[in-house]
Amino acid sequence: MGTKAWQLGAPGTVVYRFYDGLRKRLNLKLVEYLLSAGTGSEPSKVLEAGSGPAFASSILARDRRVAMSIAVDIDLEALREARRRDPLLPAVVADLMNLPFRGESIDLTWNSSTLEHLDAPEVALAEMTRVTRRGGKLFVGVPNLYGPLGFQRWIANSSAGVWIGTVFHRGELTDLLRNAGLNPLDSVFYFFRFFVGVLAQK
Repeated sequence: MGTKAWQLGAPGTVVYRFYDGLRKRLNLKLVEYLLSAGTGSEPSKVLEAGSGPAFASSILARDRRVAMSIAVDIDLEALREARRRDPLLPAVVADLMNLPFRGESIDLTWNSSTLEHLDAPEVALAEMTRVTRRGGKLFVGVPNLYGPLGFQRWIANSSAGVWIGTVFHRGELTDLLRNAGLNPLDSVFYFFRFFVGVLAQK
């Protein structure tokens, strides 16, 4: 099995188990933030647009503030992993650049560790914006230029650099969301400042 953006090391190895433990910790903290800042008084329909194996989507699905948590990824292998872990999770194989949902049908659209791997993140963000209802929220989290992954810009063409993806500073990410016609509301550094995220409203 090849290494994916959501996978470090082969399953069953010490490296994989260590990374898996870190990822679960990251997801728990991120879900807490999304639930407190991204949902409202009524149960929300939530879309993770670029979910990988969708650990966070599964956690969100179990919360009373979420009416439905949907995981979308183009990687069938990742979604099979998600369904093995959580057979009830709605998992959709789709391209982030062409989401199979009607406009303004989602209350909270989000991803973390996704846009940094795309050649045209603005196109993906426009599609995420399209499916989010007016007044709904979007959250995007990416590697932080001024955090521990900031060295990526010097190794961008190496295998490690490609695995990390493009690093952003908070202002760049805020501008990306603002240019998509969104109103940035809040920003957050998470997982020991490895990542920076911006929450915005449509």
